[in-house]
Amino acid sequence: MKIFRFGALLTFSVCLVIIFWLKPWHFVLSNAQVDLTQKRDLPTRTLATSEHTNVLLPDWSQISFSRMPAITESGSVNFNGIDRKWRQGDTPDKYLTLGDIDEALRPDLLSLNTIAQTLNYPDLDTFSLDSFPKTGQQTLQELIDAVPDFESQSAAQVPPIAKLLQTKSPQTNLNSPLREIVAQSSALGKLKLNQIDLSPYTVADIPGIETVQLSNFTGWQNSLIKDVPLLNSLSLASFPIKLAESGNTVARIDFIWGQAEKRRQRTVSGSDVAGFAVPCSGQSCPYIELDDLENSGRNIRGEFEGRSWISGKYQKVSGGWGCLKAVNGGKEPTGRLPFGSAFKVVVMEPDEKTDTVDTALFFRFKIWTLDKIVSLRTMFVN
Repeated sequence: MKIFRFGALLTFSVCLVIIFWLKPWHFVLSNAQVDLTQKRDLPTRTLATSEHTNVLLPDWSQISFSRMPAITESGSVNFNGIDRKWRQGDTPDKYLTLGDIDEALRPDLLSLNTIAQTLNYPDLDTFSLDSFPKTGQQTLQELIDAVPDFESQSAAQVPPIAKLLQTKSPQTNLNSPLREIVAQSSALGKLKLNQIDLSPYTVADIPGIETVQLSNFTGWQNSLIKDVPLLNSLSLASFPIKLAESGNTVARIDFIWGQAEKRRQRTVSGSDVAGFAVPCSGQSCPYIELDDLENSGRNIRGEFEGRSWISGKYQKVSGGWGCLKAVNGGKEPTGRLPFGSAFKVVVMEPDEKTDTVDTALFFRFKIWTLDKIVSLRTMFVN
């Protein structure tokens, strides 16, 4: 399997502001003010630092993909026959797939049961089968391979399969075990459940499917988050790999500098390819300047005091490898990965007149095919 990754700046946005929490440094706002509740009220939590300063952070235990802000513009990605689209008003669960977040959160290790139990949801069996499209996309043989003890059940015991066989192969003996039915004809094993209307049936109509790990479904990577029952309500801190901040040192934003700035050498921004101290020497290098929380001036100078986080709207850095690195010239906006590979945090538009700054989250999109993974980063921005 070959892996290809590249960065891409796309033009759609939502309203999200987060406090800057970075690895190995964490940054919080001081002189510069950002209103966390201005456009959408995201849950936050307070962290007390060793400097006796309270830091406001996103509370990932209460934030799910369906609770994140909605995109304000429609858009699409089309490359080499690969097509991904999103519409104005979509939340991330409607355009991100399980494959997009597999490295960061490992949703493939979940089952419908584990999701429901985590959410204390008692009525999983009431979900219709068409609310879980991946089930309908499985062939009869793939379901037999995935669901425990499924092969020993008769078709008559599984209403949607009985209906499928009655429709596509009326001569089939529905009282035969499923393993015998597919053994008699490879064509029957290739039938898919979505060849019939699945809306009358529920998850309970396929006994045992709620226990199947998502990775056991063929093509699980291409399922949208919203197309797995309850998954879009699961908090980002409840996935097998929990989304959490990294690092152990906190700093504050001291100053905000606009487009007139041209050269900055001591930076904390970059990419996972170029590193996170990429200098900016372009025509315009807007940035936020960092300082220690103790604010004791130059007599006490911390490791990152005076360092710059450059705007990714104005500076692009190397971001990718493989044959797809040529896309977008192999560049992506400079920024940080404070929460792992789930998304990249990017400073967008520092405004020194108002002492405010917009930030963006760049998600990694992946396209899974038979022989490769294609991935790119796109964004939503405040």
